[in-house]
Amino acid sequence: MQLVRGVVQHYPWGDRAAIPRMLGVDPDGRPWAEMWFGTHIGGPSRVVTMGDHLLDGLRMQPDDTNGKSVLLAALAGELPFLLKILAAAQPLSLQTHPNEHQARTGFARENRSQIPVRSANRIYRDPFSKPELLCALSSFEAFCGFRRPTQTVEHLNDLGHGTSTYARIIADEGLAYTLQYLFGGSDEVTTLYDNVVRTCAESDDLHARWVVELDAQYPRDPAVLVTLLLNFVTLEPGQAMYLEPGNLHAYLRGAGVEVMGASDNVVRCGLTNKHVDAGELLATVITSPQDDPVIGATLVTSTSTGKLWRFETPGAPFTLWMHQIRGAETLVAPTRELALCGVGSTDLLRRGEVCYLSPGEEITLDGRATIFRVTEARG
Repeated sequence: MQLVRGVVQHYPWGDRAAIPRMLGVDPDGRPWAEMWFGTHIGGPSRVVTMGDHLLDGLRMQPDDTNGKSVLLAALAGELPFLLKILAAAQPLSLQTHPNEHQARTGFARENRSQIPVRSANRIYRDPFSKPELLCALSSFEAFCGFRRPTQTVEHLNDLGHGTSTYARIIADEGLAYTLQYLFGGSDEVTTLYDNVVRTCAESDDLHARWVVELDAQYPRDPAVLVTLLLNFVTLEPGQAMYLEPGNLHAYLRGAGVEVMGASDNVVRCGLTNKHVDAGELLATVITSPQDDPVIGATLVTSTSTGKLWRFETPGAPFTLWMHQIRGAETLVAPTRELALCGVGSTDLLRRGEVCYLSPGEEITLDGRATIFRVTEARG
């Protein structure tokens, strides 16, 4: 077992207190949006020597050369997944992620165009796909995947007369055309936008309230209307969403454990001040309806001292396990593994700490805790 020091990402949408509270450190006034654990170049983790704990690791600088830490990649090699603690106080951008072919093609295209990898206008920062799973640590709200058009039309008609034109376009033309129409920039879209937002402002519907809130932050952004095409999801702690490449989504508020392919490729179409490319999003998004984005966990083992659950992530290079410990439990890593203590505490792994386990390695944790275990998928 080796403790792993994460890398904090201070994005503007981050919560100022949630991650510091989880780590037991004082907030510093900055938004703590994400804590990365992995080998991705955008935030490579370091391994802390035994005897130190995560808080000691946090105080180390990235160029630390005093022998107290080494890069995780030097010990584990390049991991095919990235583990994050995510805490959103404000909505993230409306976005999707590419599949493997799209990532390779886009990465090569932007390299040929000599767009620096760190450039704000860069979409494809690596040639890898980015399936991802979000498991809630708190109540977590998000838009995720398209609803069936009939459901959206019914919802819009229930909101009021001002949404009738929007409902008719969806019913007559379908989702793909509606997306293209909204991002077309015509005067008709502006009129449609104003009517829909005004109608939503008169409703107590939670989905409609989010439309009004997003409009206040990003007035007349077509992406605001796109959210009405999507499932509105509220996760409770322990519930999860699995987002395959092409899934259109926006996280809104809450804290969770996020696992994804080791990629930083994001195709944005709105609800952000960052670079957006609606055309590229239309080329990568999948408009097939998703009836229920919430996925359940499968119980694998149950003993008097613990229960082990597995989340299904077909096609992903990782598997997420949720291990509820009530006593002394032995963990055996089936492959390379990162284990995060998300709730509670144990003798060896405290809340907010992450450890790396090599294939076949065993550790026994004693306490009351929920451990999120990420392993690489077997080929």
